[in-house]
Amino acid sequence: MSRGTRVRVFPDAEEVAAYAAATIALRINAARAYDRQLHVALAGGTTPQRTYELLAECEGSWKHVHLWMGDERCVPESDPDSNARMVRESLLAGERDEPPVLHTVPSPEVAEDAAWLYGLEMRERVPDVVLDIVLLGMGPDGHFCSLFAGHPVLRVAHAPVAPVHDSPKPPPDRVTLTLPVVRGARFTLLLATGEGKRESLARALAGDQSIPLALLGDGLDEVACDVAAAPGGG
Repeated sequence: MSRGTRVRVFPDAEEVAAYAAATIALRINAARAYDRQLHVALAGGTTPQRTYELLAECEGSWKHVHLWMGDERCVPESDPDSNARMVRESLLAGERDEPPVLHTVPSPEVAEDAAWLYGLEMRERVPDVVLDIVLLGMGPDGHFCSLFAGHPVLRVAHAPVAPVHDSPKPPPDRVTLTLPVVRGARFTLLLATGEGKRESLARALAGDQSIPLALLGDGLDEVACDVAAAPGGG
């Protein structure tokens, strides 16, 4: 992991979510002030969901904001496992006169089709396929998006989006942003909460390449974690 990765430690998960929401809101407001589009990739998970709930309370136009899914499970959007559904029920739940554009994964039940179509849309809509913000969660094993240790999808070098089969976490079929896209974003923020994340986070920050998170290298700008997840904490 790059020495340039900033690690910020907060007392609890609520403070982590509040910091993430404030950080993203600041960048959304700055893009509005300069009248430019902002492309944001979102994560699934409990702490990101709380971040979205807090962001939903922010005022002002978001018509310049494009929301993308960092990964998606191959289930219908009506399914409780759908990340798009979670985003709609949290970030987009409130009233906003000028809401953001949510780019959901088409045909999510078929991983190859979904990845191909979503990749085409991203190439068409995101200049140079460089996202402005990527928000990440992480699993206890150090995976992010749906990029798992030892999985062939980690080797995808050119496509912005890839299908995932045989995921170690259910459901087995998924669609994910690829490592080069995440690594190439202008700003990448990882949220990590809970004692179960501590060991993998510490190993990733120490540069253990067996942990997927460590493969981001200089592409991980900031980590916001609670005391329980902080290396050496608890």
